Amino acid sequence: MKMLNNEQLEKIKQFALDLDWEQAFDGKSKGNRHLFRIVALAKQLAQDYPVDMTIVEAGAWLHDTNLSVTIAGSTLANEEKVRSLMNSLNVSQADAEKILHCIEAHDGRVIALSLEAKIIHDADTLEKMGSLGVIRETWKRSQLGWTTEKILEHLQIHLQKREKNLYLPEAKKRAKYLNRVLPVFFEIAQEQLKE
Repeated sequence: MKMLNNEQLEKIKQFALDLDWEQAFDGKSKGNRHLFRIVALAKQLAQDYPVDMTIVEAGAWLHDTNLSVTIAGSTLANEEKVRSLMNSLNVSQADAEKILHCIEAHDGRVIALSLEAKIIHDADTLEKMGSLGVIRETWKRSQLGWTTEKILEHLQIHLQKREKNLYLPEAKKRAKYLNRVLPVFFEIAQEQLKE
């Protein structure tokens, strides 16, 4: 099932990359591949489900649009810009709402109701649990002026909470693999902080 066309998806991608690379963090995250990793992972997770893959792809590109406005605030901080984009691309109201729900629910503060939103949530969680995700999250929090100790404490709690709220069986399976490494990483980091 496919609702959005390739031209719309390309414009959504470019919009998301502009926000992520040029506007978020005052342009300091240019070249970051987080969105590319989320799109790829979301497509992998979605393969076995009867979903609109274009909603999954659009939601994956747009899930972090709030970062050009706020790191810790509302996931819909850029809702007006996203709605304006959807209108300019003639995306149906129903599809726009599905995409906005993917954005809103991607970090777990809002329960994901659609399968597409669950996929985006789980892809973002798994990416955060990987080594590049940990680096990215550390960098994001450092932009807020957080200390190393505060970042490590946040990461341990945040990643455990996000993992507990995974929706898809495949995501839970992948999280178990990633969790073989994270505890050792945090243990070593805590030891190094004592030096």
